[in-house]
Amino acid sequence: MGTELLLGQLVDSNTAVIASALADAGIDVHFETSVGDNRERIAEAVRAALARADCAICAGGLGPTVDDMTRDGISDALDRPLELHEPSLQAIRAMFDRLGRRMADSNVRQAMMPRGASVMDNPLGTAPGFIVEREGKVVAAMPGVPRELHLMLKERLIPWLVARFQPQATIVTRVLKTIGVGESDLDQRIADLFRAGVNPSIAVLAHAGAVDVKVTAKARTREAAIAMLDALEPQLRQRLGDCIFAVDRGSIEEVAGECLRRRNWSVATAESCTGGLVAAMLTSVAGASDYFRGCVVAYDEDSKIAMLDVAPDLLEAHGAVSEEVASAMAVGAQAAFRSTLALGITGVAGPSGGSEEKPIGLVYVALAGPEAAVDVRRLMLPGDREFIQRRAALAALTLLWKAAR
Repeated sequence: MGTELLLGQLVDSNTAVIASALADAGIDVHFETSVGDNRERIAEAVRAALARADCAICAGGLGPTVDDMTRDGISDALDRPLELHEPSLQAIRAMFDRLGRRMADSNVRQAMMPRGASVMDNPLGTAPGFIVEREGKVVAAMPGVPRELHLMLKERLIPWLVARFQPQATIVTRVLKTIGVGESDLDQRIADLFRAGVNPSIAVLAHAGAVDVKVTAKARTREAAIAMLDALEPQLRQRLGDCIFAVDRGSIEEVAGECLRRRNWSVATAESCTGGLVAAMLTSVAGASDYFRGCVVAYDEDSKIAMLDVAPDLLEAHGAVSEEVASAMAVGAQAAFRSTLALGITGVAGPSGGSEEKPIGLVYVALAGPEAAVDVRRLMLPGDREFIQRRAALAALTLLWKAAR
């Protein structure tokens, strides 16, 4: 909850944590709602949640200020007046005393609980949480500060919910991370498995240049759910082939780096339109010095000639954005840094500079290999400048990964 979320001033990370913890406990999550700091709208959201679920979990809005309306909204929704919970007030006072600070009068609000609530203490902050039951339904409220919420969720709320609802199942999710295949193409490859998938279920989540295939199984035990996923995964791998670069964790730059380290290979980059983005992605991984040698950002023709030994007549004959120049850039970087592999990238990222012959989005990515072979790819990438640069960098890393795996 919170107006900051609706204004885009904060990113909600709590929902993912809550949903994951509930899934591990075998509790299904059907809806998620963000509500601004408005008492009536919070009450309305709680009523709507209880009309379609057994439990509503609220995060945030338990602070001492006038815009912290969660407790008030829950009180209205359940018709349970707020009452002072003296043990919570004493715990809040004790925390201020330990910090050597004076408690403001407004902090008393944090000890106000709906009548009949069970209090969840908060050893990390001044906002206790609470659980209220009414007519077989449950409303739980936790503070929005992530570290406070995480502890309360793990140690207080999840055990309470498991004891209260006694779920007879657990939910396990596995994510097959793919790259180099479009969402529609991937969807066609697994369409029949998607339609047949009730348990385990299959979901496709597209990102810029990558697509995740999320498979979720529900069973009485975690072991049984994992066995269901193990049975389905080979079918997905058969359809998706070499598009899967990781399972559950790992970015393409991390996986490519691990492949290079395993082979004891090194890589360098020569970048024009991506401006060093590939190098930045590779070096964002701890330990990249094991395999990354360096980068030349050769943005104009003179720098391509001087720093990468690209022949002037090659530039004159084919232009800077060409298969031939991308190849020469990769070879030049390989020689300059004495690396096993090298990437050369040149293109038109826009928003200006395009032509009928070489439109915005045209990118060439070249990979110089360990045996003097050069693999060059021509790409036509949609989107704005930032998106084209990002997609070009991912394409280069994909080429690197496939060569080094």
